[in-house]
Amino acid sequence: MADPVTPEAAVRRYLAWIDDPTSAVDQDAVTKAEEAFASASDPIDKLHAAAARERAKAADIDSITTQFVAQARSYAEEEGIPVEAFRSLGVSDDVLAEAGFAVPSSRGRRGPAAGGRKASSPSTPRAPQIPVSQIKAVADQMPKQFTLAQLADKAGGGSPVTVRKAVDELIAEGRAAKLGPDANHTGPGRAPTIYELR
Repeated sequence: MADPVTPEAAVRRYLAWIDDPTSAVDQDAVTKAEEAFASASDPIDKLHAAAARERAKAADIDSITTQFVAQARSYAEEEGIPVEAFRSLGVSDDVLAEAGFAVPSSRGRRGPAAGGRKASSPSTPRAPQIPVSQIKAVADQMPKQFTLAQLADKAGGGSPVTVRKAVDELIAEGRAAKLGPDANHTGPGRAPTIYELR
């Protein structure tokens, strides 16, 4: 953690989080916090250890996203990676635009200078902004197994990052689990990840 974050490391960490939200949790920090909690005998010490344990279990998504936004474009230019490659791995247009990429207008925004969304708004309306808490509440109404796209559809919107964050929190709370790629997927592209309610 003390080492400076290289562009490659920042991109790798963000893409790993998209693929598996639990990968963003620092397992070493969780282990240390668990040990501190187990060894604490004083009630106040135990309380603080419990708080530290909860903080360790929560992924720092803001930091991961900020590092990606700061480093992704220079990494892509150096390695010759087109914006479509990031999109195919699930990076949202909003995040790519924030990172300085020129996002093709066929999917909405046109890049960081897309202050006025006049042309793209009528044909591609943006998904309604839905808070994480609302998406988590909707998750309780889902079938036992579901995908992020199905959850977003049921919630009536929400950006991919927000939906992933909601599911990440459900996993951290022990209310859901990641099962892996859909074995029955037959269409083009990568198989969606299946999640299961606990």
